Amino acid sequence: MLYELASPLLHLMAHSRRLIDAAQGKRRSIAAVERPQAQFRSAKARLRRLDVHLATAVMPMAGAWLALHRFERTTGPTPNAVPLASAGALVPMGKGTLALHFAGPLEGPRVLVVHGWSASSAMVLPLVQALSEAGFRVVYPDLPGEGRSVSAPMSFHEKGRMIALHCAQHGPFDSVIGHSAGGLIAAIALEAGLNANKLVTVCAPKSLTSLLQAYLVQTDAPRRLHDGISKIYSLVYRQSPCHMGPQTFARLQANLLVVHAKHDWQVLVDEAHAILSSNPAAGALFLDNCNHRSILHHAGLLQGIVAFLGKPSDPGQEQPC
Repeated sequence: MLYELASPLLHLMAHSRRLIDAAQGKRRSIAAVERPQAQFRSAKARLRRLDVHLATAVMPMAGAWLALHRFERTTGPTPNAVPLASAGALVPMGKGTLALHFAGPLEGPRVLVVHGWSASSAMVLPLVQALSEAGFRVVYPDLPGEGRSVSAPMSFHEKGRMIALHCAQHGPFDSVIGHSAGGLIAAIALEAGLNANKLVTVCAPKSLTSLLQAYLVQTDAPRRLHDGISKIYSLVYRQSPCHMGPQTFARLQANLLVVHAKHDWQVLVDEAHAILSSNPAAGALFLDNCNHRSILHHAGLLQGIVAFLGKPSDPGQEQPC
């Protein structure tokens, strides 16, 4: 594949440029020093896009497989400014290690907060801090392969099973809260046996199929792959991405709260309405003056969650794990 062949050369060119600049006494920008991986980002994106288009032209299912392969290997940046919590744990998995973080009083109601695709637990920290200050005991992992969790690539249902397996010892949970694609991971974890009474989705897509199609749009993949990527997922994993999310959302009835930013342009509010149409008994909360990420800072989010779960009777004092 063009990207895999050219990527080492692009990294070598970036390293050579840094050496030449250093030899010539040129000062590099802070961004270039801190994020050397951003060098040639545009060229890398074009190569990945060209790869998928060429594979699709030769054999559409090959293009779908390559798109899925890339989707499962897309990870977000690891934030250097957010240290591993002192009460954190690194849990061995079959394919790597899972980083777990903790906040809030030990005696508080337990909630599990799951971040989204191509992100890390740092993204949900505003919500974690608000929940812990309200008296909840919060467990928030870095998903496998994201943040401080080092792992070989996994499918979405594998990630959900790992969360269910390795977070179980810190439950049972009053609720799982999933932001964006973390809502799907949370649903998969519940189906895998995670002991939790309720689920809160925050700006979540209605299904894994919906997320995969959004990825194809984001990467400018050929239109014909929109059906093909779901088919290839089902063939590879014997799991239908169309059912990942909807089955759980419908089953939970009144134990589901669907929260969405009214002006979310990354995961459209239509996704929330689709979830609610499959479960009229679910609670709904639509928030103004926020988007896909800033909703995690919104005071209305904490208020809605507390109203749904119930206010902790005595927050107590935070203690180490």
